[in-house]
Amino acid sequence: MGRGEAIIYGAGMSGMVAAWNLARMGFRVVVREREDSFGGSRIFNPSTHVTPLDLEATSQYVGLDLSPAFHRVESISLYLHDLRLPLPAAGAYAVERSSRPVGLDALLYEKCLEAGVDFEFGRALRREDMEALPPGTIIACGLNEEAYQYLEIPYVTWEGWMSRGESGRSGYAWIWLDECVTEYGYASFCNGLYYNLLFSYGRGVNGECLRRYREFMLRAEGLEHEDWEYVKGVVPLAVPDNPRLVHRGFILCGTISGAMDPLMGFGISGALVSGRVAAMAVSEPERAEEEFARFTRNFASVHRFKHQVWYRLRSRVDLLEGLAETLGPEISMRLLAEAVRRGRKSSAIPGFSPVSCH
Repeated sequence: MGRGEAIIYGAGMSGMVAAWNLARMGFRVVVREREDSFGGSRIFNPSTHVTPLDLEATSQYVGLDLSPAFHRVESISLYLHDLRLPLPAAGAYAVERSSRPVGLDALLYEKCLEAGVDFEFGRALRREDMEALPPGTIIACGLNEEAYQYLEIPYVTWEGWMSRGESGRSGYAWIWLDECVTEYGYASFCNGLYYNLLFSYGRGVNGECLRRYREFMLRAEGLEHEDWEYVKGVVPLAVPDNPRLVHRGFILCGTISGAMDPLMGFGISGALVSGRVAAMAVSEPERAEEEFARFTRNFASVHRFKHQVWYRLRSRVDLLEGLAETLGPEISMRLLAEAVRRGRKSSAIPGFSPVSCH
């Protein structure tokens, strides 16, 4: 016997995880998406990412075997300007966000179709429609600035330069720290694709910074990505108490719910587990609130650490670089590994991984 209709806005990772779980509970599920296909914003469709993940635990929690979409990472580099520090790659996976057959979104979409989920593309969330939406409608519009405004959820903007294309490299990623951005330059390689993003929160990234990044890439990695596009988005990182599962009668999941890491921006595992929690919130609201609080319990403390400590360190990458050069790569790596070990319990990465806060 059916259990009624469930409406979801957003056909990205979290929205489709919520849809599949609700469909298997017996709901008739309708997913509405402003784009003309599944996979979320065009900024990230296609894109490749590296994330810390316990693949088995995440699959069990979500209820789906996610292993076809995730691939073990061989190496990760952290660059302080040109100084390279190898990061531990154990427990890290590469994943493709896209509507291509090998993408995570394609896997979720096929599972949703098999479960009988209906999709309505070209159906954006509109302010004038919100009053008529039934309570418990799920909002999974992570990069849609209008959705944050409609719901009056505090957010910060991010913007920067994006490049993507084909690549023969695989299982590799780097992070580049430089004073010209508040965040970092990031490149990852998976499934014959690369995705490269140089971005800041709260301010623009000028052409001079892009030039510095491209020169670094050529010197350090021997790579030159020719085509760059300026992109913008929003994230719920404005205040320490941003995470919320239920807001104004709507259920939130994915980025817009605050199920993300406020320090480095990890969001893959948060999107997956919060999609499951959002589905749970329809039938077991109290249990869902407990689960959401478990996954986001360290958000506020890490948010404060980023603003009070990390940004001050980030503003002097030259000092970090000098310290690492003085200590040498072996000691620097030992200190990084110890920081990861000690930071495990205070991490704000939602979901399941060696460094998450489950």
